[in-house]
Amino acid sequence: METTTKTFDAVAESRKWKVAVARETEGLTCEQVVAFFDREAVRRRFQDVLERSRAQETSPASKG
Repeated sequence: METTTKTFDAVAESRKWKVAVARETEGLTCEQVVAFFDREAVRRRFQDVLERSRAQETSPASKG
C-alpha cells in the first residue's frame, strides 16, 4: 500500500484564520464585529488584498 504526504492541513489553516480574525476584531464593539463580517465588506477587503498581491507580483522591486 502506498502512503501519501498531506500537503494541506485544513485544521492548522483554520486555526491561523481564527487567530488572525481574533487579532483584527479585538477591542471592537458588537456592531463593529457584525460590520467586519458583512458580506460586502468582506468582498471589498478580499479584492483589496488580491489587487495588492497582484501589484507586488508585477512590480519591478519584487523581482530582484
